[in-house]
Amino acid sequence: MSTSEPAVDRRSGLATVVDLVVSPSAAFTRLREAPTWGWALLIGTVLGVVGTILIIPAVAHVLDVTLPAKFAASPQIAQLSPEQQQSTIALQLKISHIIVQFLWVFVPIGILVGGVVQALLMLVANAIGGGDGGFKKYFALSVNVSVVGYGLAAALLGLIVTIRGASSFEVSNSVYEAMPSLALLAPGAKGFIAGCLAGVNIFTLWATALLALGMQQVGRVRVGAAWGMAIVTLLLYALYLGANAAQNA
Repeated sequence: MSTSEPAVDRRSGLATVVDLVVSPSAAFTRLREAPTWGWALLIGTVLGVVGTILIIPAVAHVLDVTLPAKFAASPQIAQLSPEQQQSTIALQLKISHIIVQFLWVFVPIGILVGGVVQALLMLVANAIGGGDGGFKKYFALSVNVSVVGYGLAAALLGLIVTIRGASSFEVSNSVYEAMPSLALLAPGAKGFIAGCLAGVNIFTLWATALLALGMQQVGRVRVGAAWGMAIVTLLLYALYLGANAAQNA
């Protein structure tokens, strides 16, 4: 009777995605031997597109509430006659609505770009933590983790926004801040702080843990370096949301 470990099925990208949720260690073992990401990209894209489509009415409502005043305050528009101002604002608002209807197109692009950025960061952790992983493995890890950190999060956010109703959102930041997060601990926070806190929720924490554990198993990165870089990734995302919130405050 053979005592060797069973061979890893290199074709089972779908199983890897499922295992990432129910049995992460099995998923990491498979990714180390076969760094696949096609199924993960597909599933993450579908979940992300569904979530994005669900929040589009809320984003459109925010545009109706906020953009006319912003456009009217523009020096270029202020120089026009009242009739020209109204027609110009109406045209720009219409264009903005058209763009919003196609936000879902950027979902797979965002996943792939995020995969590249995270893979590069994990290569830094790999060098610091004495790992043996490469870009291909870390990119596959990132795209698979995006099913949780982005796909499931987007789907739940879309459901929350739909239940609350589009008219309950008055500013752009309030849409992504609808996800339960650390922002609940500081209800009076606004702008940069509110955005940063909104970036720390159950899905981003889950994804952070998966990245840290994944680096250790997929790339043999030491514990400290793996967790350190995973936390840096989370902080960078929170800072991005904070900067966006400050800009739109």
